[in-house]
Amino acid sequence: MLARGLSILRCFRPGESQLPLSEIARRADMPKGTAHRIIAELVQEGMLERGEKGLRLGVGLFMLGARVPRQLMLRDLAFPYAEQLHRLTRGSSFVFISDTLGPDAALVDAVRRAYGAGSELGVAETWASRQAATRVFHAYGADDDVLPYLSARMTDGEAARVQRQGFVAIRSAAVAVGVAAPVLTASGSAAGALAVAGPKAQLQVGRVAWHLRAACAAVSRALQRNPELVSAS
Repeated sequence: MLARGLSILRCFRPGESQLPLSEIARRADMPKGTAHRIIAELVQEGMLERGEKGLRLGVGLFMLGARVPRQLMLRDLAFPYAEQLHRLTRGSSFVFISDTLGPDAALVDAVRRAYGAGSELGVAETWASRQAATRVFHAYGADDDVLPYLSARMTDGEAARVQRQGFVAIRSAAVAVGVAAPVLTASGSAAGALAVAGPKAQLQVGRVAWHLRAACAAVSRALQRNPELVSAS
């Protein structure tokens, strides 16, 4: 039952606020009746909530996730640098950790630029940044099994190139570009990533990458001085 409940919670992907019961059952590969019973228990425990268009992740799940030590500590270390990156680049800045339960980098916090009414730029920036961070985690030793939905698989040569240059830049199909760099443990694996995104016409990738690598190096040094966080990652 626990495994089935977790499979239902994992059905929700970034950017999906609600899902109908039929789609949850399909993604979790279980009969609708079984999904309905498990969902009822998850709703009772606050892990899911009922919305106008289906089910959504609940506040109880958010409160539980907010207690994860690695997320809290890495966020505390990295967020001041995210604020600095926002000021230096005038782009939106993001803090990610690797998501061992899903295909994407997990967004921990962000400092976003102001958007005009009805602008889709914010969505495009978040998408490009998450894709860039996901590829950073892939290049620095993330397990292929947790990154099955990358739009283009990364070869060993591509991973080596990312490690040499120290960042990944992803351009969305719309108007944004996202640049991400790794926060490294002493063993050289990526415990997290910082990213910056903005309009293609305004964001200078080379300049942003320079600031990103400097910020990530500083966070990495702080991370490696914290044995508790390093062991947790």
